[in-house]
Amino acid sequence: MRQVFCTFIFLLVLSGCAGQRPPEGGPPDSIPPEIISVYPAPNTVSFSDSKIIIEFSEYVDRRSTEGAIFISPTIEEKEFDWSGTELEITFKEELRKNTTYVVTVGTDVVDVRAQNRMAKAFTLAFSTGAKIDKGTVAGKVYDEKPDGVMIFSYRLDNILPDTLNPATLKPDYLTQTGKSGDFLLTNLAPGKYRIFALRDEFRNLLYDPETDAAGTTDDVLLTETDTLSSGLKFIIAQEDTTPPRLSSVTATDNRHLLVQFSEPLDSSSITAGDFSVTDTLFQNSVPVRQFFVNNNQYTSFTIVTVKQKGDQLYLLQVNAVSDRSEFVINPLARAKQFTGSPVNDTIPPMVMSSTLKESSFKIFPDDEITIQFNDVLLHPISDTTVTLKRQKDSSSIPLRMLRGAENALTFIPTSKLNIGEQYQLVIKWNGISDMFGNHLKDSIDRIPFTIEDPENYGSIEGIFAGFGGSANVIQAKNINDTKLQEKRTVATPSGKFTLNRLPEGRYALKAFDDRNGNFIHDAGKAFPYKRGERFSLYQDTIRVRARWPIDGVIFKVK
Repeated sequence: MRQVFCTFIFLLVLSGCAGQRPPEGGPPDSIPPEIISVYPAPNTVSFSDSKIIIEFSEYVDRRSTEGAIFISPTIEEKEFDWSGTELEITFKEELRKNTTYVVTVGTDVVDVRAQNRMAKAFTLAFSTGAKIDKGTVAGKVYDEKPDGVMIFSYRLDNILPDTLNPATLKPDYLTQTGKSGDFLLTNLAPGKYRIFALRDEFRNLLYDPETDAAGTTDDVLLTETDTLSSGLKFIIAQEDTTPPRLSSVTATDNRHLLVQFSEPLDSSSITAGDFSVTDTLFQNSVPVRQFFVNNNQYTSFTIVTVKQKGDQLYLLQVNAVSDRSEFVINPLARAKQFTGSPVNDTIPPMVMSSTLKESSFKIFPDDEITIQFNDVLLHPISDTTVTLKRQKDSSSIPLRMLRGAENALTFIPTSKLNIGEQYQLVIKWNGISDMFGNHLKDSIDRIPFTIEDPENYGSIEGIFAGFGGSANVIQAKNINDTKLQEKRTVATPSGKFTLNRLPEGRYALKAFDDRNGNFIHDAGKAFPYKRGERFSLYQDTIRVRARWPIDGVIFKVK
């Protein structure tokens, strides 16, 4: 009996010394962990102890929790001691006098049982002096995954703002967004602050431009009497930090070069004069006749030159072009050698894309019809090469050709097309040739299409009041069909906007001040600092129905 009793006592002691372990069994756990008590009490003044205590509502993962605790001003020397759901943090260095300390427990904390994250960050503030700082900054991060984004705050009073680089300097204050993207920075000292939202992938409290998505907004000023700044909004995006590079040059025949770049270029920055070709033996220039883009990303181009010599070594140089982030091409990566091709250009131009993508395609009455080829075309073409006919009686409708890209044909009917009626675009291929006389065989294609009724679509019309300026872009996103591309328009100087031809569904509206004119919202730049473009989201979604225009929308900045 004594042996059994001793064994029981031994097991009881052993179980009491076991590691962190939650109770087993029960229904699935979907409740996030919470902090249920702390020491000292929030906003304690004249604090003189060397430890704080945090108690959670359930067992939490120790590693994630310790990594999610941030103290401002920083206390480097500290020790973590766990007892069940209670964490004691002991400071191994003396606290500063008359200083407000802010302890933030971020949303990276997860429970042990189901890995539920904390729903929102928790802040504990205490002061070693007789008063506590009360500055507060509130805002929200708008992102597909808004939780867990770090909010870095830097005090600008004693530094040159242009020198502030979050890639090398840790923040003075910080917090972390909750599930909804909301955040709250509390107990900030009076002063001017620069605030960044970033997804700190390495959890090193530094901005890593090649990795972390980030966003910026206006600087914030807090005073003794004006202690609250609310309504800050961020959209985060990964920053382009590198200039474009010339990746490759290939002579596809003795008149054409296929040129590839490392990233998309700004289409407005490219002209034929930006490309120059010379032979490396005699340094003779090889004139560039034309160029055109091969894809919508503006990473691939075809350069057309005068005839090159087969097996001759040439050098292509690219000047002044830039990417969509305004980085000019890297001067060390703007030239490449290539070997001229002995192959003559005997291949006729082939269709790469067309407005009329398939036989059942529908277009609107005033749409342009465009056919894009893989080579520069010889202009002008005969009026009989491309014609438009009614399918029911083969009667012709005059077309007017618009001059656009050198490798495309663009037409617009000169008379009104009837809604619901079927038409045919008739193409005589032997009338289309490249600038060197190559043309397709003597064949004819008839491409049928139908005129779509604009009344089968909806529209949104209203007034935008907010940013000022002349480049306020209004964007509508169909939230029922995310595959549909956003529809964008620019509001007039008086704020009026109209979004036409919207398929049925619910739409979310967004407005932003398109300062750089690229028609895309820019999240800003951390260093050198550039404020993100201001934006606002319409308070509700708007249901769009066919034949039911929505008007009178008043879109105010919030």
